[in-house]
Amino acid sequence: MKRVKLSDAFDLQMGKTPSRKHLAYWRGGTEPWISIADLSNCGKYIEQTKENITSDAVQESNIKIVPKNTVVMSFKLSIGKVAITKRDMYTNEAIMAFHDRGRYEILTDYLYYFCKGNNWTSGTNKAVMGLTLNKKTLSEQTMLLPDMPEQEKIVKKLDALQESISNRQHVLMLLDELVRSRFVEMFGDPVTNPFGFQKMLLKDVAEIKIGPFGSLLHQDDYVEGQHALVNPSHIRDDTIVPDNKLTVSEERYRELEAYHLRKYDIVLGRRGEMGRAAVVEENGLLCGTGSLFIRVKRKVNPYFLQKIITYPTFKKYIESKSIGTTMQNLNAKMVSNFEIPIYPLPLQTQFSTFVHQVDATKSSVQSQLDSLTTLRAKLMQDFFG
Repeated sequence: MKRVKLSDAFDLQMGKTPSRKHLAYWRGGTEPWISIADLSNCGKYIEQTKENITSDAVQESNIKIVPKNTVVMSFKLSIGKVAITKRDMYTNEAIMAFHDRGRYEILTDYLYYFCKGNNWTSGTNKAVMGLTLNKKTLSEQTMLLPDMPEQEKIVKKLDALQESISNRQHVLMLLDELVRSRFVEMFGDPVTNPFGFQKMLLKDVAEIKIGPFGSLLHQDDYVEGQHALVNPSHIRDDTIVPDNKLTVSEERYRELEAYHLRKYDIVLGRRGEMGRAAVVEENGLLCGTGSLFIRVKRKVNPYFLQKIITYPTFKKYIESKSIGTTMQNLNAKMVSNFEIPIYPLPLQTQFSTFVHQVDATKSSVQSQLDSLTTLRAKLMQDFFG
């Protein structure tokens, strides 16, 4: 087994974004153009993209083609999103394509798993420096390269593991669909309100408070293992997933009492992706600068309200109320004036009970998924160093 430098094995090619001012580059295009969002939402292979560009955009912007069966990886902002192209494509400037120089025998799938398993941000203070690599840094990375039979064995093992992971992810998706279907059956769409339930402003049934301004929290306030902040990035799949490294001390936590999250509060991301919300399950957390919290006072079950906020059409409703061109934003006044249907409490409780039952199943599947993901990370460390 040998170790080779990426620049020796591959020609690393950055993509490009055609001018957004030339609308003709983007209208009616047939050439797939990959963004980080596309890599986030695809599996091992990428064939369809959210946006396409025209042949004029390719020619006049001098964008280099990424041939079929090429590994592409994001290396800015969200590092390590990886896929293999299923057809000739193009990418933006935050994505690197790995063109094989033909000097070594390297399976495309082996490179794919190497890129997924590599800790590209090792040694980087993410909170201070942000997530960014450059072509030079990436070129100097090295990879362990076994012979072809060993590469095939590694890929086969990781493919089988990935299939098991994907199956469980699919089950979780189906369970989420089951909850949404039950919601529609009982209440209809919360925005169009087809059953004609009374509507109220959110401020009439809950207290809404925005997280602390950035000036109240500084880099030297952060410690490990104490009171975690909840920012939008910590709200995943309707659940709070705190970062043990982004916490504040007991003393600083007491000083920020106005921003304490209580059990059964709903924490809502107010920047970026709209409608990202979760019910707080424990005391001791702190609302982050990018979030706000909703504290129900009457007439609404918090778990039920969270399902309204995260419902697809209600997310679009929130987007329509948000401001900002580069990044969508909400403030407390906007959220206070959200109109929500008020359903009978017995029905809310019935639905919440159903959700808790589904969540128990999801928890079991998620536990299996976590174990498989941990095993994958260990194997990747063993295989790729």
